[in-house]
Amino acid sequence: MKIPGVPRPRPEHSGEQGEEGPPVGVAQRARGSLRRQFPVTPDLSRAIDAPTVRDNLLPAVTGPQVADDTLVLRVLDLALRIGEVQLATGAGAAVAYDTMLNIASAYGLPTCDVDIAFSTITMCCHRGNEAGPVTTMRNVRYRTQDYTRLTEIDELITAVVDTEEPLPVEEATTRLRHAVRAPHPYPRFVAGLARSLFAGAVAFLIGGGATVALLSVLATGVIWAAARWLGRRRVPLFFQQMVGAAIVTLGATSLASTGALDDSPVFVIAAGIVVLLSGLSLVGLVQDAITGFPLTAAGRAVEVVIASAGLLVGVVVSIKLVGTVLGTDAGAYAAVVPPGPAPTLDPLALFAAAAAGMLFALSAYAPWRSLPLAALAGAVAWGGYALLGILGAGEVVAAALAAAALGLVAMILPRILGTPPLVLVIAGITPLLPGLTMYRGFSQLAYGSVAQGAVTILLALTFGLALAAGVSVGEQVGWPLQRLIRRLLPGVTAEERARDARRGRPRVF
Repeated sequence: MKIPGVPRPRPEHSGEQGEEGPPVGVAQRARGSLRRQFPVTPDLSRAIDAPTVRDNLLPAVTGPQVADDTLVLRVLDLALRIGEVQLATGAGAAVAYDTMLNIASAYGLPTCDVDIAFSTITMCCHRGNEAGPVTTMRNVRYRTQDYTRLTEIDELITAVVDTEEPLPVEEATTRLRHAVRAPHPYPRFVAGLARSLFAGAVAFLIGGGATVALLSVLATGVIWAAARWLGRRRVPLFFQQMVGAAIVTLGATSLASTGALDDSPVFVIAAGIVVLLSGLSLVGLVQDAITGFPLTAAGRAVEVVIASAGLLVGVVVSIKLVGTVLGTDAGAYAAVVPPGPAPTLDPLALFAAAAAGMLFALSAYAPWRSLPLAALAGAVAWGGYALLGILGAGEVVAAALAAAALGLVAMILPRILGTPPLVLVIAGITPLLPGLTMYRGFSQLAYGSVAQGAVTILLALTFGLALAAGVSVGEQVGWPLQRLIRRLLPGVTAEERARDARRGRPRVF
């Protein structure tokens, strides 16, 4: 009998049943027997359980977890500034997102949220039910290719995240300030000269001779100087691209009409277009869309479309101007677009691809130690593209698979050699950009073939998207492969495995 306010008596022996004890059903006994025979570990339980909303929620806290407001503000400011530098120097939104959360967690702030919307970064630290959250924001006001800054920031992240005791916040902030303001490892004119020589290597790859390569070097030097002059005066990117395309188109077609250029001027123009396309974030656009940052991907898409429209306007207006001033015969030089040569495994082509990768990395201020890796990336990407083309794969499929192989290599090697994966990937795929196809579409639009020109330009964009998607596939395959290699290596200690777990999944972008 149950008396109010008095607990039920418990049976003295496990085999006895109380007067009103709950009966044990057949299903409960079977479940208990199965659990004793086949124990389920926490890892296996997480693996077989279906994902639910709770997996994406922040951990629940009942009181203030962080007592010092100053520490919270300093950590959030450090994480925001590091994320800003990563986005500004070409890294993807997923990389900045993971980095900022890892930094906050390393300093004891596990309950943080990060929101990235192209040029805006917002970070919030939740401090329980009894203390208000702290939210701060920064804007990414510039975009550049500066791999020196990116490498130094990557080393700073390693010192904060990959150690048992992270750097003090003040020391990390000092190192960040020095990394942003420190001079480059070589003068600016070296980067400009490397960008010009990069255009010469690309001109050779797409079928031009020695004269075409020399003119591409000179034209790119003029474009680089003009872009710097316009950039210092805050001229929008659209007009910078338009001026660059006009310079190379006017110069090449004028020289061809006077007889100073025996080869087709199209190769010079296409090499210049590749140089102008190399500064765009087409690969980052696709990567952001794949990794779950649609707003940032949309912003990058608008930026790529505007920059490509600048190229289109510059090329079309220049072709019309040459035909009006110098006559229809001069304009005919720009109308004839010879087909590009089929990619081959010729040693000279591989050497040119390696030189193009190294020179592009040099023009983006990559550290000296990463230049041989950039050259290797260029040769690997071109060799894979040429081999797949010989085997009968189409241009788009060959480009995607070559980029996938490059992304796979970039996931495994750079952490061993101390180079960010982004440096290798961009240096490797940049020589594959479809400059000749893009110019063919521009010239078709200039001469009235609107439908055919639109299809050609769409093909060029598809080619670029295939490069980006291939890199993403290589990243997805390289991540589990890297973990497997780390497990099989005999010298890997438990501490190093714990460090890898703290850092989480590495990303190319």
